[in-house]
Amino acid sequence: MIDKKLKLNKILVVAGGWSDEREVSLMSGKNIFSCLKKNNFNVKFLDLNTKNLDQILVLKPDIIFNSLHGTFGEDGGLNSFAHKNNIIITHSDGISSALCFNKRLLKNYLKKKLNVLSPKEIIYNKPIKFPVISKPNWGGSSKGIKFINNNNDLKIMLNNNETLIEEFINGKELTVTVIENKNNLKALGVTEIEFNNKHYDYIAKYTKNKSTHFLPARISKNKYNFLITISKKIFQVCHCKGIARLDYIISDRTGEIFFLEMNTHPGLTKISLAPEQANFCNFSYLYLLKQIIISSL
Repeated sequence: MIDKKLKLNKILVVAGGWSDEREVSLMSGKNIFSCLKKNNFNVKFLDLNTKNLDQILVLKPDIIFNSLHGTFGEDGGLNSFAHKNNIIITHSDGISSALCFNKRLLKNYLKKKLNVLSPKEIIYNKPIKFPVISKPNWGGSSKGIKFINNNNDLKIMLNNNETLIEEFINGKELTVTVIENKNNLKALGVTEIEFNNKHYDYIAKYTKNKSTHFLPARISKNKYNFLITISKKIFQVCHCKGIARLDYIISDRTGEIFFLEMNTHPGLTKISLAPEQANFCNFSYLYLLKQIIISSL
């Protein structure tokens, strides 16, 4: 019955965009479109750019499946556009998206709300242990991450307000996907990610065989259960919708778990972590897409 109702809706998969994550967005979007089309949904695809935003209004969809990554997709831009034009859209709303897109703001918010531990932000007038790590305060897919090894380079980076500079935590990288499943939250599992590069970068994420995923993660039962629980709490306190993926690291030195960031539009490519975790729970890729769509209605 749910399938019949969903298939009556005109669904528009919006992908591409103009951020530096355009390529990944297109891979996710084409995967989503192909799956829905194959299963007889009334679906169209739009490769969004700066000149064809109004094409959404021409196509008059009932639902936008937001497959954009980065700027305008994850920061609440497309959500606000859809809301203004009374179009239903998947994923988190504009305010939640904007909060989660800003790494510094999100870390401070979660510290206040849930006392969540995250890597310390570097302040120059305090003793610094190198290396430290710099990353764009907005954006995902591990683009723009750099290691800083001396004071001269650090001074240059500290003058850039768009950059977040943190202590470097050496340890196991872990990730958890949370979805809305029949009005309940479900954490699909904890994946441990092993890679040869210095950090889990864009190449390791989106190139086949460049990283190894261990699901379930090779951590203690207590830590595994903690990550499942805290991920659902973070999803809830940030008022997320549909799906989100949360990234963590466990320090090799102390065993502490540090929250790194949350992605409200996780990749849905053929080698992405969210579909892999869904499969671990015996949920098909189609089921995952339907849950994301249903949560928007």
